[in-house]
Amino acid sequence: MRQLFLAFFMGVTLCLHAQNGYFFPNKKFNPSIPTPEQFLGHAIGDYQTRYDRLVAYMYELDRLSERVQVKVIGETYEKRPHLVVFFSSPANMAKLPELQNEHLKLTDPNTAMPDVAKMPVFVQLGANVHGNETSGGEAMILAAYYFAACEDEDAKKMLDESVVLIEPVLNPDGRDRFVSWVNQHRGTPLVSDNNDREHLEVWPGGRTNHYWFDLNRDWYLAVHVESQNRLKFYHQWLPNVVTDHHEMGTNATFFFEPTKENAENPLVPQYVYKTLNGKFAKYYEKALNAIGSFYYTKESFDNLYPGYGSSYPDMEGGLGLLFEQASSRGFVQDSPNGPVTFAFTIRNQLVCALATCQAAVDERPNLLKFQREFFASAISEGNKNPIKGYVVGESVDATRLRRFTQTLLHHHIECYQLTDNLTIDGKVYEKGKALFVPTAQPQYRLVQSVFEKPTKFADSLFYDASAWNLPLAFGLAQGEVRTPIAKGARIGQEFMQSTVTIPTKSPYAYLLDYSDFMATKALYRLVSQGILVKVATKSFKIGDKSYSHGALMVPVETQNLSPDALYEAIKAAGQEAGVSFVGVPTGYSQMGVDLGSNTFQKVTKPEALIAVGQGVNGNEVGEVWYWLDTHVGMPITKVDVGMLPRLNLSKYNVIVLVSGQYDRALAPKIKQWVANGGTLVTLKTASEWAIRSDIVKEKLRTNTKADSTALAKRGRINYEDAVASEGSKNTGGAIFEADLDITHPIGFGYKNRKIALYRNNNTFLEPSASPYNTVVQYSDKPYLTGYVHPQSLKKISSSAAVVIAPEGSGRVILFSDNPSFRGIWYGTEKMFFNALFFGANITTPNPLGGE
Repeated sequence: MRQLFLAFFMGVTLCLHAQNGYFFPNKKFNPSIPTPEQFLGHAIGDYQTRYDRLVAYMYELDRLSERVQVKVIGETYEKRPHLVVFFSSPANMAKLPELQNEHLKLTDPNTAMPDVAKMPVFVQLGANVHGNETSGGEAMILAAYYFAACEDEDAKKMLDESVVLIEPVLNPDGRDRFVSWVNQHRGTPLVSDNNDREHLEVWPGGRTNHYWFDLNRDWYLAVHVESQNRLKFYHQWLPNVVTDHHEMGTNATFFFEPTKENAENPLVPQYVYKTLNGKFAKYYEKALNAIGSFYYTKESFDNLYPGYGSSYPDMEGGLGLLFEQASSRGFVQDSPNGPVTFAFTIRNQLVCALATCQAAVDERPNLLKFQREFFASAISEGNKNPIKGYVVGESVDATRLRRFTQTLLHHHIECYQLTDNLTIDGKVYEKGKALFVPTAQPQYRLVQSVFEKPTKFADSLFYDASAWNLPLAFGLAQGEVRTPIAKGARIGQEFMQSTVTIPTKSPYAYLLDYSDFMATKALYRLVSQGILVKVATKSFKIGDKSYSHGALMVPVETQNLSPDALYEAIKAAGQEAGVSFVGVPTGYSQMGVDLGSNTFQKVTKPEALIAVGQGVNGNEVGEVWYWLDTHVGMPITKVDVGMLPRLNLSKYNVIVLVSGQYDRALAPKIKQWVANGGTLVTLKTASEWAIRSDIVKEKLRTNTKADSTALAKRGRINYEDAVASEGSKNTGGAIFEADLDITHPIGFGYKNRKIALYRNNNTFLEPSASPYNTVVQYSDKPYLTGYVHPQSLKKISSSAAVVIAPEGSGRVILFSDNPSFRGIWYGTEKMFFNALFFGANITTPNPLGGE
């Protein structure tokens, strides 16, 4: 028995040494706390850890250590628990609510300054927002073990003076998708060849969440449940330091901040970039030098966009820190710097995570004082601003105003009801249909991010977007308030509730104004039940209400269900969508067409297909899928692009092609399907493909002779400037003004012809030869905000944004841009919905004298 015990003890000791020797040399640990290797059954770095096993280990640490507390902050779309794990000394853990309350006083300049000498610093370590960048997530497992079990005095001191919040995986759904892939393709021995299947994920890969969105762009937009979970938790604690652990190309080394100097957010105090970044960088330099790892700084990445995990904390009085590790994308991969092993990438992430905590403890008084100064200066700068606030309104579409307001509330931005109607620049903002956002508030800097329209930039190369004005994204009117006004009641969650009026039961027909964004959801619910719905192509007035193009009419007597059953279906559709139908007793109008007019056309239920797979833009597919799932309740069939040549397309009446590379050989089949009556909807480069493949006769706007002359006149440019020179011509994300034909089926439900479009591509469409088929056209001076190269702006001006191309009995609807961008562009998404639902209703006569 003694020999058996000795053998077991030796096995545990060897396991502990094997695990800790590489990651934690010369550290002492509590032997009653299992190492990750002991619990998981494999050494960290030998396999990729499934998320459920990671979660189980965190709960095991919670069970065994007084230093640990697991908190579930929500769940993902795929029902995985979303965790944050707290670590601190037992004394601190026993009084977490008290520490939380004291800490939050730093964010309220109206309260007395707490005694920072007695306060811990709050550090949040976050990783794996991109699901296939798993080294950070594995490093969080090791960091959790370190904080739970390390017995060294420096570790105990760190826990005495800090509360560490670990969000081990920001994107659990994407991580498990990737982990499953690499584990099932793991070789024995390991294969380092870059061409091995292990290193080449199948489309769409694990980077994104369930809906194939990049969650590292969503802190600001707050579209997805993971981000909403995170923001709710974040504002309950407002940590002083937040890390964001990523991976990059295998041929790189390791990046830590500072980022490019000319890509800093001008709203963030320079103390963050010039002082704190520099101080923390010294800790990373020391930690990586100690293990012989190479690194670089200052050359790439940016802090301009406020919606990254490493930039959002800068807008909240904290310090956000980005780490980028050259990826093994599996277990080992060849690179010019030698083989990159998974364990090596994990160790780099780990030492920087621990160095962050040490730096935060050493800088604790400065970080705590800065947080108070940040929010105090926010209010003082807001008071100095000649703009006293912004007013935002929408008179006919309550949904868009509510959804915009919800985004503000996610960020704890104060907003108020109007006490009376307010007129600014000739626009009347109605009480009850508008809100006021003051600038003098703790979230002043985020308020400026939401409403500003920057036009000048220090750089012409952007890692992501250069414009993010939210009223423009939601299609809302906004005005600057330059004189003090009385504020009404502060807006809270009660504002999010829709008010639905139950219609009077009618023996004749029911009408629905189509201007509310959620009207499409009600429409789909009805047509999916086989209920006849007609859409008005002319305006009219019945009773005391006027209806515009796109109004929906549901007749009573021509249905396949009883009037009572129809009434219940109408009520249910309205309540589910949050819109109000009106029962009318007559078809005779006081103005415009009567309900029996042929200008009311039957709406056909969309049977939609979207191409997916290798070469197709997964983000854009995911955006379409997300909008239809969450805002319409409509399924769309996702078909691999490789199946299309042999697929029977006759069961579908709508096909959507987002940006991608499509085989020209597919074009004749698609063209014939369109000619047979189908509606093809194309976005961006798919629109280019449709034109170049002769599916349609429309034209692309290309370089002119003047462009070639200008290029020749530039003369020689240094080789090192080539990337910057050419990259500046990319339209990476800017906003432009266009004119929308609101009488066209694509424009149904819109009241204003002026529309803001988001553009992050260089697809340029010429206006149609037919005067009726350019549904949306950029104005001659379209620029609103964001960076755009002068040559690109010239091409955008007066170009077409949406063109209808008739073909036989069908039509192609070409978008030069992406109306579904990141699930936030409510202002343009309705056009896409209209393309799906009303495309079959588009019939354009040939102009007199035309072909």
